[in-house]
Amino acid sequence: MKNRVLISCLLAGAVLPTAALAQTTDIGRVGATGGASGGTADELDAPTATGVTRKEVAGGLMVEEDVPKAKSSVTRDFIQKQQPSADVFQIMKLSPGANAAAGDAYGLNQGLISVRGLEGGQMGFNFEGMPLNVASNWSVFPGQWIDTENTDVVTLNQGTADLASPNVTATGGVVDLFLHNPEKERGGLVDFSVGTNNFKRGFFRYETGEMGDSGMRAFFSYSHAEADHFRGPGRDQKDHFAAALVKDWGGGSKTKLAMTYTKMLRDVYKNPTLAQWKADGLQGDQTNYLDHYDTSTTGTRTSYYKQMRNPWENLLISAPSEFVLSDDFRLSVTPYFFYGYGASGGATVFASESSVAYGNQSQAVDLNGNGTTTDTGVLVYAPIFEDNKRYGITVKGDYTWNNHQLVAGIWYQYSRDELYRPYSTMDADGTPSDYKGESHYVRTADGHKIYQWYQDTRDRFKALFVGDTISFLDDALKLDVGVKRLLVTREGVNKVPNDVGDTEANRDATLPTLAVRYQFGAGHQVYASAGKGYRVLAAGALYPRYNASSGALATRANPDQPSEESTAFEVGYRYHGSLLNLSTSLFNYQFKNRQISASVCDPACLSQPINGGKQRATGIDFEMGLKPWNNLRPYFSAEYMDTEILSDLETGGNVLPTKGKNAVRSPKWQAAAAVDYDTGVEFANLAVKYVGSQYATFMNDQKIPSYTTVDATLGYRFHSAGFLKRPEVRLNLLNLFDKRYLSGVYSPTFNANATTSVGGATVGGTAPSYLVGNSFTAVLTFATGF
Repeated sequence: MKNRVLISCLLAGAVLPTAALAQTTDIGRVGATGGASGGTADELDAPTATGVTRKEVAGGLMVEEDVPKAKSSVTRDFIQKQQPSADVFQIMKLSPGANAAAGDAYGLNQGLISVRGLEGGQMGFNFEGMPLNVASNWSVFPGQWIDTENTDVVTLNQGTADLASPNVTATGGVVDLFLHNPEKERGGLVDFSVGTNNFKRGFFRYETGEMGDSGMRAFFSYSHAEADHFRGPGRDQKDHFAAALVKDWGGGSKTKLAMTYTKMLRDVYKNPTLAQWKADGLQGDQTNYLDHYDTSTTGTRTSYYKQMRNPWENLLISAPSEFVLSDDFRLSVTPYFFYGYGASGGATVFASESSVAYGNQSQAVDLNGNGTTTDTGVLVYAPIFEDNKRYGITVKGDYTWNNHQLVAGIWYQYSRDELYRPYSTMDADGTPSDYKGESHYVRTADGHKIYQWYQDTRDRFKALFVGDTISFLDDALKLDVGVKRLLVTREGVNKVPNDVGDTEANRDATLPTLAVRYQFGAGHQVYASAGKGYRVLAAGALYPRYNASSGALATRANPDQPSEESTAFEVGYRYHGSLLNLSTSLFNYQFKNRQISASVCDPACLSQPINGGKQRATGIDFEMGLKPWNNLRPYFSAEYMDTEILSDLETGGNVLPTKGKNAVRSPKWQAAAAVDYDTGVEFANLAVKYVGSQYATFMNDQKIPSYTTVDATLGYRFHSAGFLKRPEVRLNLLNLFDKRYLSGVYSPTFNANATTSVGGATVGGTAPSYLVGNSFTAVLTFATGF
């Protein structure tokens, strides 16, 4: 009922302004200049206030690629018609092979993405040439990076990474993000949104235009968003600042300074097991954290949503520069800096104050601050903090010599990542004394803060790369050869009492690439490529873990844990015609030591890898789209993929018979269809996404069913009036038919049910957890340039 009332109000809100303006303007008639309703011919031919050109293939879901491997790009023509707080995963979800499961409809909570069955932690995510994956475990949080209004293009390389890509994680491809380039004319953009679940958002951007004869132009922007949870209790909010400065040096040389800062405060969602979801559905107490403090059992005492708050802030700064030094030689230099700090809230109950561990030492501790150490069943706040700083630079030179395009360069990054879990006190009502976890610490008798664990990881990543593109037959045939030498040092400084001391892992890898492409006929191209990928072990492998009460060793340090390696092969075909564009690729991956990201929650969540052994994936991707045709731009994509685990996997001293099973998070079938309609005044689009069933365990004894979702957009643009340039009203409808479904595997396990090992022992099951797809969501946005 709440959704029906809201959508009625929103539809009325979209229609009434149109009707009112229609009474006072020439909307509805073709003017003397030939312009359609809502604008002059010049207005209709120019980009809209939000940057939509109406000229992109498939409404912005394709571009004409020319690289010798699979690549998909999403441009402003699609991005600027989505609900304005969408994150990068939601923007890419229609691209072939992209299985995106959002944390919520508004991009405020962490979602998941897998591409060709490879999850986000196996991919590289880059912002203006700087890597974004979390340093401790390579996970990604797309809602923290960039506003949709400032996103000009998102590119998805489904296969191997480029030689110059600054990643040590990209066995499964690379996503590149680029911040909006400042306009040459002074002006700006403002928009306001309201929506389901008390969603509110505002965005403002100011463009300086060209600053005299300096060759410089800049923009500054700010946005604020907040929303209630669509299931369970909680509310999230986000403030985001962005700025860019471009300096044109002349002769094609240019420097861009790009910066974003995000501050978020979230009440996180619970990710239920299949049994919990089936028992309670969308709003049940098993599916969600509790909206009250319940002392009836230990489990309910640590399930109060106010114990789970997640404050976070991060700063991204990158300064890519390109210098044209001669007709034959270009030099690119990209220095960058990343800062991230925040906590994932959680609580734990100690059976007794008489035995509390600090590393491998156990002692009596006053956990609740009442002056005694004899209490039992004491509730303690135990958030997980991360404090990460990264400094890096990529330098690349391109030199043209006869029919050779030579490239060579170096990448260097230093990172310090502190991941730690201190204890602090709780109030009598079950809330933390300080939800940020930065005060009210629990201390030992001699005054030391008690940490369950404290990982201080220092990384030094280096890469040297060289390549050559050789052209034949008047550039119709091109051969690419290249090699990257990767050198990695991870040093682990353990800051709790321990019996291991500091650890170090040194890794090196040689990553060759080979590709060929042939252009024939009018717009036809075939290509083939082969390359190796490499993903460095997670930082947690450097450290032992100890029982929180006894101090006994729970997990040994494993600095010799092997890194993930992949070999990828692709064969593809593209056609770029006067109306139709299409692309298809056959792919095959072979993995060693595949690292599957799983989250351990108690209830604060920490991502850690499971070694998935040897695996294979074989499949085909396809996408096609039309250029503008009678104001229509349709699009279709699909993927079929067959996966196989090639080894039996070890867990807890037992070997499970997983050989021959399917990989987790790897649907056999995915498909998407979309159509965009845009006259320059009225616009609408419809998108349908199908995702096949996905296994959540290596034993394939639990999976979630397939699902189909439908999203829609309706909008209208008005004449420019005074200082308002092409104002528009837009209604986004997500999960149009309010489907209730599990959208992705949040944390896979070895087996959900009791299983007999290879040696005949019984291995108990552990339930996987899942992401819940957002319910029906409506968002009404008013936007205008100025």
